[in-house]
Amino acid sequence: MKKLFLLSLVLFSMSVFSQSEKPVDKRPQIEKEDSNDMYNQSKMTTLDLLQALELASIRAHKFDIGTFEKEYNLQVFADEYVNGKLIKTDTLVNYKNDYGFWIDGEFNQGFIDQIKIFTKTEENQSTLNIRTYALETTKEINLGKTDNRQFYNWREYKETKWKLNEKVPLLIFASSWLDKEYNFHRFCGVVNLKENDERTQELLDYSPNYIVINYKISEIEE
Repeated sequence: MKKLFLLSLVLFSMSVFSQSEKPVDKRPQIEKEDSNDMYNQSKMTTLDLLQALELASIRAHKFDIGTFEKEYNLQVFADEYVNGKLIKTDTLVNYKNDYGFWIDGEFNQGFIDQIKIFTKTEENQSTLNIRTYALETTKEINLGKTDNRQFYNWREYKETKWKLNEKVPLLIFASSWLDKEYNFHRFCGVVNLKENDERTQELLDYSPNYIVINYKISEIEE
């Protein structure tokens, strides 16, 4: 009788334990956050996401600037041109090309190898968020508009490796121009810009107002 009682007690305890133990959700994180696949994630690509951001007038620009072996000054400028002539230069960043990081409790110095710029644009105005491993800053640019049909576009430069004491262009925010013969606004079809390139020069020659975002690496003065 005693053995029967003990067996019943064990079975009862196991039953209570099994009822109180909650199932563990072992689904992938992506399924936990979107269990109904509302966003059709399996078919989404990086390009799809970038195009979606572009609908909100947001663009991401990432530039390889090369490698460094020592500390330099790093400056980022916005050079504004009207009818091909430089009229104003704004300094957006005035810092260094290094950054600090910790490994196993030891502080180390590293050197940046890229610059990221996020842009959010509304007609002739754009907000720039500039980032390196060491800093983040946000700046506003605002260009003129002489025709309600006028529009502005961002274009990237292709060759962006650093050159000592030289400005290296990264981006251009350029205006369309009026085709007087047909009375509508044009914009150069070139996507990747290069210095001393015929199609890039066409954009610079015809755009009445534009801003070049560039950076400069220089020696640190003692």
